Amino acid sequence: MLDTQGKLLVAPPNMPDWRFQKSVVYMWKHDVTGACGVIINKKCNHPDFKHVCKEGALTLNKDINSPIYYGGPMFNNLIGVLHTTDFMLISTNHFTKQNIAFTLDRKILETIAQGGGPKTKMITMGMAQWESGQLEDELEAANGRPQTASWLVLDYDPKIVFGPQPVDIWEMCVTRAIKNKTKEITNKIFKN
Repeated sequence: MLDTQGKLLVAPPNMPDWRFQKSVVYMWKHDVTGACGVIINKKCNHPDFKHVCKEGALTLNKDINSPIYYGGPMFNNLIGVLHTTDFMLISTNHFTKQNIAFTLDRKILETIAQGGGPKTKMITMGMAQWESGQLEDELEAANGRPQTASWLVLDYDPKIVFGPQPVDIWEMCVTRAIKNKTKEITNKIFKN
């Protein structure tokens, strides 16, 4: 089983599921029970953070209005925060190999609304979720799925997730994933 926890999934150019076309997903969980991640490259025009705070009855510092990202098609009324580990709650999901965590807790939103919380963060609405074995089938092109429609996998790069995102972040990730795969195949063929 390819463990994608702490990695980036990149939708291939032939992604059959329209909900994930041109998506880059940070995977914050992948184990025998299933997998979860959040799309990091699709900023929402609406709602904004002010609207989220109003709906959630959160007191908002007037200078705060963080962008909201479309995290995925599941639980699209659920607000989470992908963030660095300089701020964590007991409920935070933390991938120990990296300085990144994901929190689904009202307390982190309250803290952010007042100007506190993690130094680096991305607020997401919704998430991507796969049942046990489902993502593995998609990665291995099982059940009649063509290989060209399988997810591409990249190692976590904080510049991609939290850096200033270029408009073409998906294209950049596809190019990087293809280059990595080509290098991997070439290294196997021309091994000394």
